[in-house]
Amino acid sequence: MNGVEQEGVIRKLNPILRGFANYYKGQVSKETFGYISCRVWQYLWQWAKRRHPQKSAKWVRKRYFKTINGNTWTFATTTSDRRGKEKYLILYPIAYTPIERHVKVKGEASPDDSSLKEYWDNRHQKYGKSYWVKNSRNYKIAQNQNWKCPTCGEPLFNGEEIDTHHIIPVSQGGRDDIENLRHLHKTCHNQEHSKPKFSELEIRLEPDECESLTSGS
Repeated sequence: MNGVEQEGVIRKLNPILRGFANYYKGQVSKETFGYISCRVWQYLWQWAKRRHPQKSAKWVRKRYFKTINGNTWTFATTTSDRRGKEKYLILYPIAYTPIERHVKVKGEASPDDSSLKEYWDNRHQKYGKSYWVKNSRNYKIAQNQNWKCPTCGEPLFNGEEIDTHHIIPVSQGGRDDIENLRHLHKTCHNQEHSKPKFSELEIRLEPDECESLTSGS
């Protein structure tokens, strides 16, 4: 990735680092995470110096590394959100990934057993709380939803793919604020985006036209 800008490098590495951490955080992986963090830093430092062979190490450090949460060697850059507001894009800090021990399923508990609904809800919720960094925007959105999909009412982390939905679309002035975002299952997200078509139809129809449609005449 010699010709790639810093933002592109971070966006390429973050899903890899986060995916690896999520997969192995249920095991004794703290030492491994620290080792990976160290090696990645070494590679990035060489990458940064290679881009500016005529610059001093101090200049390179200031250009590519920021002080964030007390860490003076955070590989980060500034980028813009959809509204042009600047924000930090940070390399995923794999060394700080908390170890979450996997809890075996109790006895012969089945997700289809209605009497164990509370057990499975709590289990899915516990997994969800370790999926995102605590108090991050995505964590707070899920917390506000009580860790459930607001469309179907099922646990958010039930194995389905998750999308983040804008209540007021960005095209209509919707912001990326917590109040305007919801985490939905991917199928539920697709369902949400099909609703406006029906709503617009109902708005255009007069009451007597709606009655004639529903009566089949």
